[in-house]
Amino acid sequence: MPVVARRLAALAATGLLAASVAACGGSSASQSSAGGSSHPAVQSVPLKPGEDATKEQLLPGKRGGTLTVYSSEDFQHLDPAQSYFSLDYQPMYAMERPLFVFPPNNASTVAPDLATEIPTTANGGITDGGRTVTVHIQKGVRYAPPVNREVTSADVAFAIERGANPNVSSPYFPSYFGSAAPAPLRGMTAGYQGGPVPGITTPNQDTIVFHMSKPGAAYLVQALSLPLSSPVPPEFVRPLDKHSPTTFGTQYLTYTGPYMLKQNDKTGQFGGIGYQTGKSLNMVRNPNWDGNTYTAAYKPPADLDAINVNIGGDATVIGQQVLKGSHAVQLDTVAQSIIKLGYEQYPSQINFTPGAGDHYVAIDNHAGVFTNENLRKAFWANLNRAAIVKARGGSITAQPMTHFLYPGVNGFAQAGGYAGPQTDFNQNVSGDHAVACRYMKLAGYPNCTYTGPKTVQIVSASNGNTPAITQIVNSALTGLGFTTHVSEVDQSVMYTKYCQVPKQEIDACPSQGWIRDFADPLSVLYLPFYGPSITQQNNSNQGQVNDPQINAAIKAAAYVVDPAARAQAWANVDKMLVEKAVAVPEEYDSQANVRSADVQGVNDLWNEGTWDFAFTSLK
Repeated sequence: MPVVARRLAALAATGLLAASVAACGGSSASQSSAGGSSHPAVQSVPLKPGEDATKEQLLPGKRGGTLTVYSSEDFQHLDPAQSYFSLDYQPMYAMERPLFVFPPNNASTVAPDLATEIPTTANGGITDGGRTVTVHIQKGVRYAPPVNREVTSADVAFAIERGANPNVSSPYFPSYFGSAAPAPLRGMTAGYQGGPVPGITTPNQDTIVFHMSKPGAAYLVQALSLPLSSPVPPEFVRPLDKHSPTTFGTQYLTYTGPYMLKQNDKTGQFGGIGYQTGKSLNMVRNPNWDGNTYTAAYKPPADLDAINVNIGGDATVIGQQVLKGSHAVQLDTVAQSIIKLGYEQYPSQINFTPGAGDHYVAIDNHAGVFTNENLRKAFWANLNRAAIVKARGGSITAQPMTHFLYPGVNGFAQAGGYAGPQTDFNQNVSGDHAVACRYMKLAGYPNCTYTGPKTVQIVSASNGNTPAITQIVNSALTGLGFTTHVSEVDQSVMYTKYCQVPKQEIDACPSQGWIRDFADPLSVLYLPFYGPSITQQNNSNQGQVNDPQINAAIKAAAYVVDPAARAQAWANVDKMLVEKAVAVPEEYDSQANVRSADVQGVNDLWNEGTWDFAFTSLK
């Protein structure tokens, strides 16, 4: 997911969970503990019955009622073309209908949503050797007021095309559909600014066809599960997109899913009504939603009458309100003290989703001190990843990260599994100053201490346990003689104003997270590490990694079709990223989520296990 600017965890735990320093292993659904094959210094914490989100069943729920949702963090974007934050996805997929979705209990296989079926070679949906994908959409899907009319294939085409409008600037479009994509849509050039795409045709109101310049059907179908493929009506949205930036998603929205924001039904304005920045977001039923307009294999029950999100507040207080309250869930990352409380006293109200993504330190490969590869390796070697795992809450919520394909993603095992590629700077997860010293000398500092003139600029989030992790990162740098300047800001500001803006030239952004956008390893490595994917805003390649060898290897891996060969090709890319130390890993995540006892929660396994509003109900 999918940067899917990852939610950041909260303060370090004490006692039971913090004692488990750093488990390596345990991401498969068949395991009953957070730890499997472990690092020698690791103590694993077993999961109790009901705490493994991967074993959850989609049971019939109770119709009606209001769910209260607590989140210490705010949303970033409510425009489906811009939404790329894991928190944003929860209201987004409840309010919009992309062509395809990952069902909540399946993180590897897409299902039809607005589409009638998954295109394949056998059903004629994939033709021309994988260069053409034809999608048929459901009849009878209508927009919420004030639009009210039926959705057409032209609306889907417009939704995708507007992603390249500079006033919209979708993070999806360039790298999955535009000129930087492995298989660009036909007619895409580097200067494309939005408008009709020659590679998208709509032969009738129920059919949309994607024509690619190269075989890319394997990833394109999965990429069409992203919010960008959710239809939007041109007659309503075009005037809003003339603003810079667009006011679609900040003041106005349209809806095709079971829920919608409270709004003025005559104008579609939700700003100040259904959403107040930093305070609340309120969803109600979409009166025009019809549950019969789905393929039988995927149909959200949408049992809740309303979903009220309370934004802000201390994560430890929120967790207490949820565990001891009623009709409530927590949306963002659970504080470690609450994880300990839930694990010990409320085991039926907490669960954990392994393979929930990763965190790493994004370091600027383009400008500043870390253009020197040996200095990057010295930083990597000196960082205490075991301490970071402890700050995350121990082995039940994290394992030390050793490379960039994370557990559950194809190619993870081929790239070395939990041990990772065997380089000297990667071996000791507790940090190794002697190895770091060797790379400092190779960088031209014979006394193992940086004596250059540059100050390392660090920007990190001020919430959750990120400040504690930033201290660990900072210690790794100052321990090598670097002078640092640390700025702690709100997480959304960190991303949108600093770490995702290349011209800011931030040297290090700790705890940058990544969740795959879809099941293919391309969605884990392509956007954050492929040079042509760099954009001037909403930039997912925060380290501005633009290495010709890496670019060539990524491009080659994108065209491999055979599943086993494809996994190996991406594993080879992963190893190359490690060998060049393009970023510094922190940990792999097992995400904790909490609910009240009277909530029948359903987790989105594809998105950290966060609660799925369209499937969750009250008991």
